[in-house]
Amino acid sequence: MVDRLTVFDRAELATDVGPNPRHITVLLVLGGPAPDVVDVRRRLERAVESQPRLTARVHRPRGPFGAPTWKVGTVELSLQVVHRTLPGADPVTVAVEDLVRPLPEDRPAWRLTVLDIGDDARSALVWTSHHVLGNGPSLLGLLLDALSDAPIGTARPSVRRGSVRAGDALAHNGRAGRSPLLRPVTGGVTAVSVTVDRAAVRAGARTCGATVNDALLWAWARAFGRADLARAGPGERIVISVPVTVQGSGFGNHVGALRIAVPKGDGDPAEALAALAARTRRAKSRIRPWTWPLAPFGVCVAARLGLLPVVLHRQRLISTVVTHAPGPEAPVRMLGAPLVGTVPLVPPVGNVTTCAVAVSLGGRLDVAVVCSPESADLADALARDLRAGLDGIAALAAAPPGVDRAPKASRLPG
Repeated sequence: MVDRLTVFDRAELATDVGPNPRHITVLLVLGGPAPDVVDVRRRLERAVESQPRLTARVHRPRGPFGAPTWKVGTVELSLQVVHRTLPGADPVTVAVEDLVRPLPEDRPAWRLTVLDIGDDARSALVWTSHHVLGNGPSLLGLLLDALSDAPIGTARPSVRRGSVRAGDALAHNGRAGRSPLLRPVTGGVTAVSVTVDRAAVRAGARTCGATVNDALLWAWARAFGRADLARAGPGERIVISVPVTVQGSGFGNHVGALRIAVPKGDGDPAEALAALAARTRRAKSRIRPWTWPLAPFGVCVAARLGLLPVVLHRQRLISTVVTHAPGPEAPVRMLGAPLVGTVPLVPPVGNVTTCAVAVSLGGRLDVAVVCSPESADLADALARDLRAGLDGIAALAAAPPGVDRAPKASRLPG
């Protein structure tokens, strides 16, 4: 079977310009001993049967005008799903190492590692794949469907199940402000995980007429702004790139990107969050999903002309990136153990040295603060400020009776 790559797939290949591979890694932390690798392979076998991309490799033609294609074949699960024993290891450190480790070119572009850290109360699974295989929501749904002990029902992500729902983001014209955090990235990744109670954040956000996505964007922009000032930055406009899954799409890379200018978070968090929520609500009528293929097409053209690395290293359209893949709210059991944590990881690209990668799952909001070496010394502070911002939003739900947190009609700052 031979299929052409979509323009979204080709854009993911084009942006694989280094210095880190264009991978997605998902760390799944289990509250029990390491599962039997044979059982893991057995469950993945069903996923392979239902998703042909898991057996496919990308064939790149030699000629300048040939289109890359998927070549579906067979897969040897004993090579794709492996077991590692690393007593006392930090699963996040192992996942970061796996993120930047190249995938073999002669196999399908994914691997799954069963990680035994010598603790009967804790183990992990580390999934890594090339972004051309599928986006974050696609991969999260695949892993939950294949490895969970009970049906989850995550078969096909859409805008509603994607990184950020279409109604929760505003495409905003204009450039991002200057920042010392915008500089060409070098090889290597630092990651710090943050976990908060999703229900508490949602309750606090709702007092301002906002959503969990709004809360995440505001808290991350606040953390980024503080890091910018810590580096003697000018504290200018923060524009966040937000991936959005195209409505009705199945497994793959049907993703658009929206730019969101976040109101400054130096004042009352309730007012700033209400202003952001007002912006996102007004954006609902402005989003046109049919235009989303235009951006990846432009990426492919720039890559064909040899301009893409320069564009990525010098861009001033965005300051940072936030992704959010919502999953089921109920607790999840996987391979006989509870799923107690999730750490999603992607590498920084171009001159964007920071990003926040989030998953909502099992009542938690799990966020990975990811930095290139240029901002690695800020990772802990970014994580602390992000957590503080989300905790502050959660605390809004406990405001004294009679305090009106509903959004007001006003001119929006920022």
